[in-house]
Amino acid sequence: MGFARQGVAHHFYLDDINVELSKHNHNLMKKLLFLALAGAILPTSLCLADADKATLPAVIYDEAGSKLPFIPSGYMGNTGSIKMTDNDTSKPHEGKTDLKVEYTANDNWGGVVWQSPANDWGDQPGGWNLTGAKKLTFWARGDKGGEEVSFSFGLIGKDKKYADSDKGETGKVKLTTDWKQFTIDLKDKDLSQVKTGFCWVLAGNGAPITFYLDDVKFE
Repeated sequence: MGFARQGVAHHFYLDDINVELSKHNHNLMKKLLFLALAGAILPTSLCLADADKATLPAVIYDEAGSKLPFIPSGYMGNTGSIKMTDNDTSKPHEGKTDLKVEYTANDNWGGVVWQSPANDWGDQPGGWNLTGAKKLTFWARGDKGGEEVSFSFGLIGKDKKYADSDKGETGKVKLTTDWKQFTIDLKDKDLSQVKTGFCWVLAGNGAPITFYLDDVKFE
C-alpha cells in the first residue's frame, strides 16, 4: 500500500484485516503450528499443499488403458533407446496385458519414472498421500533371463521445492524368464507426499535388453 505526497496531511482508517485460508490450507497451517509449538524445525517440504489421499491399493500398472495416479513420463539417460508398450499381450502375469520395456542400446543407461504430475521433477505441487500402504509390490520377468534392473520410488530429494516425503528401493535384481514378485517394504516410511511412485533403471550390457512388468501397486 502507498500514496503520493500532495503537501497536506492525510488521515485514513483500517479495520478487520485478515488473511483468509481455505479449508485445505487451514488444515495444513494447524499441522505446522503444532510442530512449531513442539519446538520442531520446519523443513521447506512441510510448507507444501497437502497431497490428495489415494485409495488403496494404489495401482501403478495393471491393465492397458486404466486411469492411474502416476504417469510414466520421466525418461532418463539414453532416452532415445527406451520403448515401453503398455498393451503387450505376449504373456501377462494376470489379466489381458502387461508392460513391455525395451532398451535397444548396447551401452549407456536408461530409466523411466512414474510421476505426479507428469514431467515434474519437484517444481510443481502434486503427488499422492499413500499413508496406510504397507508395501510396494510388482511382478517382473526378463525376455531371456539374467537381465539386471533396479526398481525404486521417491526420487525427488529435499533440495527441491516439492519433494518426495520418503523413498525406497530394491537395489539391482536379476530377472528370470518366469514371473517373480518383488516387494519394497514401506514400514516406517513417510508416505504423505509421494511424487514419484515407481521407477526402473538399468545399464547397457553389450546387447539390447527387454523385460516385462505387471501388477505394480502400493497395498
